[in-house]
Amino acid sequence: MAEEDSQLSALEPGELDLFVESMEPSRIENIGHQGWVDWHIRLQKLNQQAVLEASSMVEELTKETLISCGKLPVLVYEAISIQVWRLKIYPQIIKLEPAPANTFAVYMVLYHEAAAVGLLETVLFHEDGAQCISEVVVDLLQYAVEQLTTLLALINKNYLVPPTYQELESETAIEELERQKNDLQFDVSMRCISIVRYITEHMDAAGAGASIATNLYKTHDVPSLLSHLLQLEPWKRTNDKGDLETFNFGRWTLQTSEELSQMHRSEAQLWLCLRQLLLEPRLANYYTIDDCRRSDFCRLQGKMTEPMIDQIPPLGELKMFLCRLTVGDYSSLHNRTNGVKNPGCTLIEVVPRIKESYLSEVHKKTKSIAKAQLQCFHMDGSDESREMAKKLLESYTSDAALAMDSGGAKCAKCGEKASKKCSRCKTEWYCGRECQVQQWPKHKDLCDQFAKLIM
Repeated sequence: MAEEDSQLSALEPGELDLFVESMEPSRIENIGHQGWVDWHIRLQKLNQQAVLEASSMVEELTKETLISCGKLPVLVYEAISIQVWRLKIYPQIIKLEPAPANTFAVYMVLYHEAAAVGLLETVLFHEDGAQCISEVVVDLLQYAVEQLTTLLALINKNYLVPPTYQELESETAIEELERQKNDLQFDVSMRCISIVRYITEHMDAAGAGASIATNLYKTHDVPSLLSHLLQLEPWKRTNDKGDLETFNFGRWTLQTSEELSQMHRSEAQLWLCLRQLLLEPRLANYYTIDDCRRSDFCRLQGKMTEPMIDQIPPLGELKMFLCRLTVGDYSSLHNRTNGVKNPGCTLIEVVPRIKESYLSEVHKKTKSIAKAQLQCFHMDGSDESREMAKKLLESYTSDAALAMDSGGAKCAKCGEKASKKCSRCKTEWYCGRECQVQQWPKHKDLCDQFAKLIM
């Protein structure tokens, strides 16, 4: 079985070089057109292949090809373009069609952002990945921090309280789409935790250390943001039965007692990122720990248990720092330079520009773009639209896609291992008949949509 899994691939021979070499940033007005949909499918496959290579501990050819061709910045452009689309075009589409018969195409656009961010998360683990995005690293940092801020907003809107059976059953098409949008936003935000950590660790390798530090410490106050997230613990929630669930591989699942004894991946990333920021030598020149910040950081001490430090020993240094912070006054240390590195020197700062460029692209054109894209999003039943839908569904439910999902298909109802697929739409998996029947009221509308698209 292990040998079979190691040979699993999302790409056919020769596709990797072809897909990577053809990568170019998209224009927002082209979203939904046939050429963009083809690019979306290619991006999906590249993301799946990169995850398969990273998890199988084999040579990461996808990462190497993306870096050698200098294409990682394209992924940053793609993520930000969909962010702007969500903010500017999506609301106009909803106004134009408040009761859509089919939401699949809109979901596809939202999922494009998750695919781009997922591929970035996988590749930026390596220092040479950070070097490849040096020209756009400040843009990526701004984007990632905005997603973490949105994560806080989702939590404050009770996102971590799962909808009840009755609420799901009575959802309208727009309410379902909004829930799916929030689910994808949550997934993107959780992935951005890792991206912020990688940028923090490789700020010098990215070639814009001073500008990155300014954004991390002064512009966005990332240490305080991380502290709030550690207090809120967004990686876990309690379901309607009172059972604890954790967020893994894009979905909420019940965990075994053994898994619960291990630190969650997102929690580990937050702690390591905070450690890097607070122990960074630049801290004294960029960041003032006032009484409010000091109080927030000191509250984290109670969360730093011995078992946690046994799992990640470098966190012991962070605990010592927090202990010293509790009994000492750091304000005089930071005020000596007034938060400015090398007073009297001129510092040329790199500023983000990609988001502003996309906002300018759609300025005063949001309604016309939305109207044009609605025509692309309508599945008219033609052979062309059916073929496009079939290709999309295959990319979402392929063996490679399932292998990314914590080792295989999971039951849509209970989260356990699944072996049976919905025979009608072929997009959802179940462990047995009982879960399929219980899930049907929630799955029915989506199943109808997919079935109409491909039959």
